[in-house]
Amino acid sequence: MKKACAIMGILLLGTALFAREATVSIGAGKNWKEKMASQCAVWLEDANGNYVRTLYVTQRASKRNWIVGPKAGRPESLPVWYHAAHYESAKGAPANSDVDAVTAATPKGGVVFTAEIDDEIYVIKAEFNTSFDYNDFYTKKNSGVNGQPSVVYEAKIPSGAGGEIALSLTGTGSEDGSDGKIYTDVSKLTTAKTIVDKIIVTVR
Repeated sequence: MKKACAIMGILLLGTALFAREATVSIGAGKNWKEKMASQCAVWLEDANGNYVRTLYVTQRASKRNWIVGPKAGRPESLPVWYHAAHYESAKGAPANSDVDAVTAATPKGGVVFTAEIDDEIYVIKAEFNTSFDYNDFYTKKNSGVNGQPSVVYEAKIPSGAGGEIALSLTGTGSEDGSDGKIYTDVSKLTTAKTIVDKIIVTVR
């Protein structure tokens, strides 16, 4: 009887820790792969803007397998995520087992994955970047291999209720990766706005 109660307690604890499932569907836009496959990261923050955990990140960004990049890495590739997760982009930087666990190969098209989350209020953020996507403002001369800066989408996940939630474009990451701020001016972006078609989170 005691053993049965202990098992039940463990099961209830697990249910309390992860009360819901969140399925994230990222639809590839027409510029998902302009010249290079897009890098992306998806993560959760709490209602106060504190980083909680990474849900998904592409392998090149996580493993720092840069085709073209200095020893300092490519902090401008996903600067908002790198700063939020306190993760370094330089080759040889310390690994993180939590990030490794959600690392996936760079997809050729869209992405669908499911994560367990607890019954709290969250902000879900997703950051994308495609190298060499130059335009009239972000030229090869002034933006290196990066081209247009990363684009960041976000949405609030309320506690309790389920349903579908769409993420909206909120801004760009730092052009040189020097900080983790989100810059709201997207007027100079062109093809970067169509890396993704839509991002939907379905909470059950």
